[in-house]
Amino acid sequence: MLATEREQFIRSEVTNKGVVYVNQLVKDLKVTPPTIRSDLDKLSKKYNDLDRIHGGIIYKENSLSSPLPDIVVGYNQRAFSNREEKKSIANKAIDLLKNGDTILLDSSSTCFEFASILVNSSIQLTIITNGLSTGALLKQNDSLNVLFIGGLLKKDSNTVYDEFDHSILNNFNVDKYFFSATGLSINSGFSERNLMEVKNKRENVLNAKQAISLMDHTKFDQDSAYTFCTLEEVDCLISDNKLETNTKKLYQNHIQLI
Repeated sequence: MLATEREQFIRSEVTNKGVVYVNQLVKDLKVTPPTIRSDLDKLSKKYNDLDRIHGGIIYKENSLSSPLPDIVVGYNQRAFSNREEKKSIANKAIDLLKNGDTILLDSSSTCFEFASILVNSSIQLTIITNGLSTGALLKQNDSLNVLFIGGLLKKDSNTVYDEFDHSILNNFNVDKYFFSATGLSINSGFSERNLMEVKNKRENVLNAKQAISLMDHTKFDQDSAYTFCTLEEVDCLISDNKLETNTKKLYQNHIQLI
């Protein structure tokens, strides 16, 4: 199929569906992922009503009538500060996975970056998440069993808050819990601004076989309102290469830091 024919197909798909993903287009058009990514980059520059997102492309004009693109667009617009750093962290995190793992991802932008790598991988996983954008992206990969946590959804939020008495997570043996936080410090540990997230994050840290935090360098030495766990309660902390040497040495006295 010629590039112009692929362009017409992709534009038709995205205007009809509101959002399309690389993996599905690879199957439909029978070309390689790099070819599709290149096509999407060109289309987003050519058409003002198309916007490139991690793992796909969205039709901006359709966002009022289709809730999924609206979620994805809003999340991408506000979430990807320090994008390269988060990508670096995600690439380190994938090395900790093995086939058959059951993992839990929070709704953070760093875990969404992690998901954007997983969606193109061949590793077989069961993935549980409360992130709307994360779940929508990961479901495109047939190698992944994706479970979405139900609960309370608030306006302009990417997070579903599990407020039921009996959490679905009680039914699973989670091998690895990947999470981020608003901030962390030596004295206060990992902390969040949102009280609704604190209870669930603490339970997840304690119940998972391994708790692994994904934090870019801007989150260090920052305290938010509510602490949900100490550094010592987390098995591993993954950060980016911009973390200052002195800060890294200080935190290594309290937690394994990659």
